[in-house]
Amino acid sequence: MIKLVRCTTFIALLLPIAAVGQSSPNWVEKAVHNFGAPINTMWAEGELSFAADGTMVYCSARADMAVAEGDPKDLYIATFNESTGNWNTPVNMGLPVNAPPATDDDPLRLGDDREPWITADGNTIYFKSDRLATTTPRNNNDLFVTHKVNGVWSAPEVVGFPVSTNEGDEHCPAILNDGQTLCFASRRAGGYGGSDIYCSNQDDQGNWMEPVNQGPNINTAAEEFHFSQDSDGMVYFTSSRPGGYGATDIWGAMQTGENQWGPARNLGPLINTAGADMCPALPPGGDTFTWFSTRQDNSLGNIDIFWTSKLNVAE
Repeated sequence: MIKLVRCTTFIALLLPIAAVGQSSPNWVEKAVHNFGAPINTMWAEGELSFAADGTMVYCSARADMAVAEGDPKDLYIATFNESTGNWNTPVNMGLPVNAPPATDDDPLRLGDDREPWITADGNTIYFKSDRLATTTPRNNNDLFVTHKVNGVWSAPEVVGFPVSTNEGDEHCPAILNDGQTLCFASRRAGGYGGSDIYCSNQDDQGNWMEPVNQGPNINTAAEEFHFSQDSDGMVYFTSSRPGGYGATDIWGAMQTGENQWGPARNLGPLINTAGADMCPALPPGGDTFTWFSTRQDNSLGNIDIFWTSKLNVAE
């Protein structure tokens, strides 16, 4: 009989493990799975992250639940229903977390809110938004943060300079395992090229300190973005560097010290495809790996969210 392993309260991804005496993973563990409805839709779904209790926050371009007509992407929260064995209907986080288009203020303010990162306690979400975008100087987006207070999400505040800048188009925020280090992607001057990944910590007064470029093992002349770290210290991220399987692949590098990483390794053909494979996220429990992709197999829309056993991550 196949035994089922549950990831704490995150029970959406039930992974059967090999039976006693079985030397290799079974077919369910080897497969890549589409998250399915109601998470994936005919519209594009994207970046996701998980709180420790399994609550998932992600972004979607779905038009049927958008805060405003023409809104490119909104943030959604989803919980898993243990009794039905499926995800509950996602909830649009609504105003003021998701901003409506404001192109009368600036043509770049399209109402594009995406790339959420929820902290382990489920009470803070960092994300990217174009709500303060400016044509001159050209600044498409900045990082914002919202907090849950008495069950209500606060009006987002910009994560100010030196994290958000007028030139860097900061995006893809994430918190490392220490619960304190904020990492993000930026196109600011002085990097290796394209989007580079930077990390910052707060001083004793709660001010973000000068971000540190994460160096040549992480950043290249190509695009790098979206850190996600596992309990062993391995960080997973997106890169368009040469040597991958498609437009963008997911890579991994082991942390060797503060702002220091070992050589990056491609996660292999079960994760990466000829399409765009991006923005890894790790559900609680450590057994499952998730990301979103334009891969053509088992797709409900043009971009879907997928999951597989972490056994399939080539390291």
